[in-house]
Formats: sequence, structure tokens, C-alpha cells
Amino acid sequence: MALKRKLAPIFAAVASATLIAGCSGTDSDTDQVGASSARDSLVLVDGDSQGYITFDTDREVLRGYTRDGKKVWQEQRYFPTDVHCVKACPDAAVSATADMNTSTSQTQVLWKHGGSSTTQSFGQKSLVVQWARNRDTWVATSESGIVWSDRGKIRTQNFPKGISDAMGRLSQDHEELLISVQQNGAKDWSAFRFPVSGGRLSPSLISTSLPGGVGCLSLDQGKMWTIGDGASEFSLTTGKKIRATGQFASDCAMSDASTVLGAFSASSDESVQDISIASEIRPTSFKTITVKSAGEIGIFQDCGVLLSNGRLTTLSPQGKKKETDVDAHSMTTVPNGDVYSIGRSGKVERHTITADDENCHIS
Repeated sequence: MALKRKLAPIFAAVASATLIAGCSGTDSDTDQVGASSARDSLVLVDGDSQGYITFDTDREVLRGYTRDGKKVWQEQRYFPTDVHCVKACPDAAVSATADMNTSTSQTQVLWKHGGSSTTQSFGQKSLVVQWARNRDTWVATSESGIVWSDRGKIRTQNFPKGISDAMGRLSQDHEELLISVQQNGAKDWSAFRFPVSGGRLSPSLISTSLPGGVGCLSLDQGKMWTIGDGASEFSLTTGKKIRATGQFASDCAMSDASTVLGAFSASSDESVQDISIASEIRPTSFKTITVKSAGEIGIFQDCGVLLSNGRLTTLSPQGKKKETDVDAHSMTTVPNGDVYSIGRSGKVERHTITADDENCHIS
């Protein structure tokens, strides 16, 4: 499962209201909050083959479930700046930074394991866990640099000017983590590579001159894509540019077979998104479609997965779009071919992607 990034705008918007009005809502023991309310407030935060995590933006409640929908934990103490599954969902690391929670002067990281919860305090005001195996082995970013814990021994790589922005992305096979940072006052981004499948955690520099943060990567392809202005493809090993789009990208996803890029339209309608896909097995130019959606994108083998007209939709490398009958306003795609989605019912559904030749199906 690639690290989640799609909910940052949602978290930021809700956080603004939280800082002004304080925590709101009441506890709920179910995600069935009514059709209209669920459509607006309940979103998927992260997921893998073992489970998933939801966030109710109205009630500001996080919940962790097994893949079959059994609730394992619930959290409402802090506003979540970022949330990631740990070794297997719904175990999770919840980062609650001090700059998003006025009730504390330190960042709180909540470690959810089964039904239990452990809280760790950090002196940094904006420490965000970008990846974790458990509470002793993790990688984070803060306002001053990169912080990581290797079996409980914490190390740091600080930047003299501090960091204005940072992103973490995990390869689909969970072998490599890329941390990209933009230093204060700098135009370019730097990217660092962490092998996280085992052994000692230690970052290695890939590049200091990227046009944006790294949005996705594929070890099999040996490539990564930056997002933001001038979205471009780079070599994972040399950091050299392979090709550039000259366009803006808001999100991307990569498998060993294909790449999907997403970009909100330049029009005033924020619910329009351009989705592009290209095959790496049979190298082709990007095929682009425009859909009515501002939602997440994903990929499984050769199949792009997206939302279009309020439905789960697939996109083949040939640019063939196929809308399903599954209504959805939030979704997340996991490497084994599962897709979790939330539609009008307000309940999380699990579907399966299958690919054969040039066709993609969701059942």
C-alpha cells in the first residue's frame, strides 16, 4: 500500500474549523451515519489487504477495521495531521502535530495495535510519521529535517534552513520508502531513499534538484514521478530526468506495469480531473481522459482505478474508461487488487480488480 496523501486537503480544511471552534461531534459506534451525511463526511484514509481506516470529518473520529468490516479501534482525542497503516492495517501510526492541536505544545504520535493504544510525545511541533513498521522502527519528517528510529535508536538529518514541505511515498512491494523535502526558501526538492524491508535504516540521497515532491515510485520500473508543476519522470538510481510533461500533476500511482497521473482541471470547476495512463510493459504514450471527479486514483497491474461521475471506474492502458455500477465518493486501492470504497450507503465496501489482456474489471 502506498502511503496515503489524498486526504491532506480534507485534514487541513477540517483542522481550520477545529482550531477555530474546538473539537465537535459525538462518539459513534458505527460508520452508518446516514446517506447524505456519509457522502460528505466519511472518507477512507488508508488500507491494505488486512484492513482499512476511515475518518469522519464531521465528528472528527478515526476508526480502524479488519478487511471484513470488524471495528478494532476508534480514536477521537486529537485532530489527525496524518495517518498510516503500520505493518498491517488496521494497526496504525496517527500523527497529531502541535501546530494542528492547540491543546498541546508537542506532537503526539498514537500507536494503534489491536484494541490497544500507546501515545508518544515529541518536542517537534510538526513531526509527521511517514512510514512505520512498529513504534520502534519508523521514518518521520519535522519542521527541521528527517527523523527516524531504527529499533528504538532515534537519528536525525537536519537542514540548516528547515523544511517548508515534505512527502513520503512507499513502493507497492513495501521495499523502499522515498522521502522528499523542500527546504525553506528553496525552489527545488530533494529526495532520499530508505530501504525499509529489513536491515538498518539509513537514507541515501537521490537528487537535490527535483521540480516537486515525489508522488509515486516503482522499483521494477526503476523510476519515480514528481507531482506539482512540471511533473516529471526520474531514474530511481541516478536521479536523472527521463521525461517531463510540462504540466501540473496532483497525484500519481505506479505498478510494475503502468503509471497513472491525475491533475485537477485548470477550469473553475474543481470536480473535473484529467487522468493519464501509460503502459511500461508495452511502452506507449500517455492516454488522457477527463472525468467529473476530484477523488483519488490508484492502480493494479495494467488497470488504472479512479472515480468518475460518482462511480468506481477503471482505465486501461489504451485509454478505455469503464464506469461500474458501484457508487462511491471515496476509495483506496491496495496492491493485491482489492478496492475499498464508500458510497451512498455510508458503509465501506470491498471489491476486486481483475485484468485480462486489454480489459479491466471491478467485481
